[in-house]
Amino acid sequence: MAMRTHKQLKAEHNSRGMAEWLSLSEPYNVMFKLTELALLPHNLSLPQLHLLAVLKEAGGILTTGEIGRAMVKASQTITGLADRLEEPGLVERVFDRSDRRKTWVRLTAKGQRKWEEAVPVANRLAGEILSALTEEELRELQAKNAKLRTAAIEKLAEALGRPSS
Repeated sequence: MAMRTHKQLKAEHNSRGMAEWLSLSEPYNVMFKLTELALLPHNLSLPQLHLLAVLKEAGGILTTGEIGRAMVKASQTITGLADRLEEPGLVERVFDRSDRRKTWVRLTAKGQRKWEEAVPVANRLAGEILSALTEEELRELQAKNAKLRTAAIEKLAEALGRPSS
């Protein structure tokens, strides 16, 4: 069976939906895979680098719940990522004595060095790929992505029965 193009999908369904979703997800999936390949020598996955970046941006320490909200990931996913980062000493967990349900994840000095080593690799690759767009197109893309993210977060909050923030 031959693969259909976005144009064919849109014509078949004649409504907003799958074709537009594919036009967003396909470039993301390719960029994700390329970044994963570039990070292999650094022994990091893109989600692991993302977690390190979230911690770095927050001053080095967050609860697993805060990380999950920042990364839009389930707590089990954050736990697994933290496990894989804790083993080589890139993060450490700190258990909250006043609330046993809370676990803090702290960026270690080794994790800071790993972030400093790997983030330029990801940035360089993203820059190379995004050079296909003009500065104006990039600004438009960022604005449209922000709008889509807000709409998606609101829909997710609604689906989970939570207020959006």
